[in-house]
Formats: sequence, C-alpha cells, structure tokens
Amino acid sequence: MVNYTSLSTNGQLSLLAGSSTGIDILTQVDIVLNCFLIHLLSLLGIVTNILNIIVLSKHSFQETTNILLLSLSVCDLLCSLFQPVRKVHCIAERFHPVFGLTLKSFTTVYFFLLPDIFVSVSILHTAVISAERLVAVCFPLHVSRIFTPCRVKWTILFIYVFSIGLLSPALFISEFTWVYDNSYNTTRGSVAMSRFYADHFRVLNEYASGVTPHLFISGPVMLILSCSVVTGLKLIFGRRRVLATMTTSATSKQTKDMKVVRMLLTVCAVNGAVAAPTVAIHLFLLYSNLLMLSTGLLTYVLRSLTIVIYQLIVTINFVFYVTMSSKFAKTLNKIFCVTQGKTIRIRQVG
Repeated sequence: MVNYTSLSTNGQLSLLAGSSTGIDILTQVDIVLNCFLIHLLSLLGIVTNILNIIVLSKHSFQETTNILLLSLSVCDLLCSLFQPVRKVHCIAERFHPVFGLTLKSFTTVYFFLLPDIFVSVSILHTAVISAERLVAVCFPLHVSRIFTPCRVKWTILFIYVFSIGLLSPALFISEFTWVYDNSYNTTRGSVAMSRFYADHFRVLNEYASGVTPHLFISGPVMLILSCSVVTGLKLIFGRRRVLATMTTSATSKQTKDMKVVRMLLTVCAVNGAVAAPTVAIHLFLLYSNLLMLSTGLLTYVLRSLTIVIYQLIVTINFVFYVTMSSKFAKTLNKIFCVTQGKTIRIRQVG
C-alpha cells in the first residue's frame, strides 16, 4: 500500500548508516528486485493473464466461478502492465542518473497508486473466491442460491469501487515539480508534498497506517487462509459426504466438481500463503517507530520485496489452471492448435 509518511521525511535517517557492508548488500538486493525480478515477473504476468483471459472467455459466463476467475485475470493483467512502469526508473538510473531521478518522481506522482489498486482488487477477488468455495463445500445445496451470476457481478463492481474509493486519497498527496540539483548541476524532476497532504497530514497518516493495510492486506489474507483451512479440513474429513451432497448427477460429474474445488482451494491457499509474509512486513514497517520515521535503504528494500511478492501472486495462477483443470488445459491446447493451423495455412498460401 501507499506510504504517506515517506513524503514527510528527509531521508537522512538510515538503519544501516554506519555499515557500508550492509548498505552494499541491500543495494545489490535492491537492484535484483527492482531492475530484474519485478520486470521478469511482470512480463510473465502479462503473458499468462492474457492466456487466462482468452481461455476463460471461451467458457460459460453462467458459472460464477468463471466470472470471478475472468475478472481476476483482467485485474492481474492490469497490475502486471502498470507494475514495471513505477520501477522502470531503476533501470534508467543505471544509464542516466538525472533522467532516472526525474522518471522516478514522475511515476511516483502519476502511476505509483495504480498497481496498488489492482493488487488490492486481486486480493479481494481471491477472498470472495475462497468464501464461495467454503460455502460450496460446507453448504452445497445453498451455494447456487447465494452466489448467483448477477450477485457475483455486482460484488466485482463493488470491489473495484471500494478499492478505488478508499485508496484515492493517495492521488492527492504529492506533486511533480522541477528543482535545481546541486550535486548534478542541473534541473531535474522531484516530488513535493501537496497542499492537501500538508493540511491533512495527521489524518492521512493515521488512515494509511491504521485503516488501509487492514482492509486490503491483513484482513483479506486472514479470510483467505481461514476459509482455505476450513475448506481443506472439510474435504479431508468429510470427502464421501461432500461428494454425495455436492451434486445429484453422475459420479463423473461429482468428480469434476471436486477437481474444481481442489483447484480453487489450491489457488486461494497458495495466494494466501504467499501474501502472508507481506502482512508481517507491513505490520513491521507500520508499528516500528524507528522505521516509521525512516526512508532508509532497508525500508525501501522491504517495500520493494512486498511489491515483488504481490507480482508473484498475480502471475502464478496460470500454473494451477493448466495443471489442475483439464477443461482449461484442453481449451488452451485447442487454441494453440487452431493458431498453429492458421499459421501453417498462411505460410502455404504465401
């Protein structure tokens, strides 16, 4: 999430100010995270989520699960598109420091919030999916009545409006300005505190530290993990009863439903487990007085680590879809076969 407090500090306080070795290590970690790993994961996220969207769009929109997964893939694709934008300055700084600093300031003011919004939307999507699967396993006769396609679509719309509305104050906390930099003897772009942020400094900081992290990180992640644990236990200790009550169709249909439950349970459980360290990092940064007053390198690296973890989350779902859903894998294979056939025919005509 957006760190309001970083704009109010002068950056002089560093936890490792007296350790050149520690600073060197953190610098190398920073380069790996922001110059390489985040861009690699973003590229993979773009490719995998485009494939997710193509495959899922071939399936029925009358299934609530498909609606949720398609919306999740669109959200993850947007996150993957905007994530490298706010970190591209790391690469630019290696070739042209002044341009890199200007680019960093520009992306901080105008693009920094966008990936955070889509990460929040993605986590909330996963929370809804985990809750839907819990109801499907524990109350199979009521799931179709509770989670209708219309209600799911309205829920998705609410998630977007909710996330954008509650995170939008971050759009007004900073301004892009031009300053003269004595160290480079030239003018470059910089980030300045906005008048709105200065007038509401205390309220915005309390809101950023006490409200948004719990609404969009710790709360949803705890819900995902809790629902996943309960669903998993229900499947383990009541497998026969669940198979008997989930559907009155043939056994093959029951097995198919169980495969869907297992796939979605795996998606939710892995996403929740991967996101769990970010909860610890955010709580550590928010409630440690020293770090709250610091924009030192360690703080920056920890925040970069959470961004990389979030990008990993929005990238890995494709693996579970392909390996655990035969329907998804068959549709994907059919698309590739059709595309390959068209390519061969075009070459033959040419």
